[in-house]
Amino acid sequence: MFRIILWKLGFEWCHLKRLLSPQSDRKILYFAFGANLSPEVLRQRHIRVFEQFNFVLDNTVLNFSQPGFYKQHGYASADAAEHQVVYGIMYLILKRDAERMDYFEGVPVLRAHEKIFRQIEGKQFYFYRAARAAEGLKPTREYLNYICDAYQQMDCVPNDYLESLKKTEVLDYFEVPNEIGEFVTDIEFWPRFMFPMLEFYEKLCLRTVEFIWNPSLVQWMIKR
Repeated sequence: MFRIILWKLGFEWCHLKRLLSPQSDRKILYFAFGANLSPEVLRQRHIRVFEQFNFVLDNTVLNFSQPGFYKQHGYASADAAEHQVVYGIMYLILKRDAERMDYFEGVPVLRAHEKIFRQIEGKQFYFYRAARAAEGLKPTREYLNYICDAYQQMDCVPNDYLESLKKTEVLDYFEVPNEIGEFVTDIEFWPRFMFPMLEFYEKLCLRTVEFIWNPSLVQWMIKR
């Protein structure tokens, strides 16, 4: 639970820095391919976009391999894969907003994603990749729609790829996972009689993170 508190405090601190000192002259390119393809999601997160263009990221593949909050729940990840690509949008954003985006993607403290840096025409950009990719995960219908709706507006996305993506099986039953490992580690060192309590603690941590992910004392004051 201490990790969760530390993550949320860092999150709020980044919001506060963006509010009080946006440093408008410091910007970076960010490649989005998941929910951040949606202008509505960016508005909700108060992320200001200065420029944007469609982009195809090579040697990666779009997988729903980032574990979410429910059993078999997955978010998008640009996993390494030779001779494959991920379609998305390149955004020019403030570095202050990039710091905030790290917290939205669970990079600091929670270590849910890795931040990968590459170059395009001599300029640095970054994207996120699942730190502990898992197989057999499914996106929610809403999440998949964010991606498909954006892809429909992008000329670089082949029709057959889009149609195949639309047929992705989605999560239709939201069940709290009973696996231990994200917040309770080294389970083999715990006495077996404590397993039920540890499972409860793991569920409590997941629900806490989900509940406090978006609410903020500061973010609403940030002007895009």
